[in-house]
Amino acid sequence: MGNVSLLLIIFFVSQFCEAQIIKNLPGSFGYYILKSGELVKLPEITATKKAPFSGPSSSWGIFGLDSKPELAVEEQRPTIFIYEPGLNSKQLRLGRLWYFEKLRAEDFHGDPPARESFKKSCGVERKSLLDFGKWTVVGTYTITGRTVPNRPELFRIRPKRKLPPGVYAVYDRTKFSSRSVQSASDILLRAFEVVGVEKKLPEYTPVSHPRVTILKCCLSDKLERIESLNVTKDNFFVSDNPIFTYAQIKGHRSGEVIEFIWYRPDGTVQVRQKRTLSLPPRSKIFHVYQEFRPLNLLMPGKWMLEVKVYGERVKCLPFQVSTK
Repeated sequence: MGNVSLLLIIFFVSQFCEAQIIKNLPGSFGYYILKSGELVKLPEITATKKAPFSGPSSSWGIFGLDSKPELAVEEQRPTIFIYEPGLNSKQLRLGRLWYFEKLRAEDFHGDPPARESFKKSCGVERKSLLDFGKWTVVGTYTITGRTVPNRPELFRIRPKRKLPPGVYAVYDRTKFSSRSVQSASDILLRAFEVVGVEKKLPEYTPVSHPRVTILKCCLSDKLERIESLNVTKDNFFVSDNPIFTYAQIKGHRSGEVIEFIWYRPDGTVQVRQKRTLSLPPRSKIFHVYQEFRPLNLLMPGKWMLEVKVYGERVKCLPFQVSTK
């Protein structure tokens, strides 16, 4: 009974605080962030597209910000209020931005020409470093949100977990991505910086005696049979090319779940992938591969792939993402 009373008190206090915030909300439409107990309007920053050349068949270029936002907050789970009629909240995304001085020629398009025809079509080598000099998205972070009671035109969002220090932006996913887009128009973002000391990626250790054995597990940028896979990689470029995980599994039963968890250098999860294992062959060795296709450029630094089978951490694969 005491716990129920405490929850009710917390609920009513939070509703009262929210009501106070809403009461002081400016009359103009826009995006606002809660900073030190006060609502501050998030400035609109224009993201422009930079295209180093005109490629064949479609538009080239990456949208990005020319400079870091001036607005900074210390709250790692900031509350953002959006006062905008007709808002499609399902399309909202919270992305982290990263500054890239240069990018490879092929990074400026989501589906560049084949390696053998790239130079002939574009006039430069596929891996040539070209000037970029902008901030662009390197990963999205889960947000929770809802409309404010008695104010259906007012929407509130928060990140589900604490944000590591860095530069972030709220945007409509249908309009902005670090991948190439067809639109030639400039795009408005609402950006801010979370200040603080960034922590390193935690060290992960597999369990000592897992029920399921991973005989071989590796990463590659090529799709081929694991029996003929001779070249594995532990260093990838920031581009949005797919990364393949190959694994040989022994001792599993039909119906067991294998999970691939990709951790960014800031310790947050980029994506979780799950699949159900089928009946193993007579050899008792099961071959599985998983494709990770990034939606944006990858954050530079040390990454970690954690492989779990039925909740047991059976393998950890560190790898590097670099700009060179």
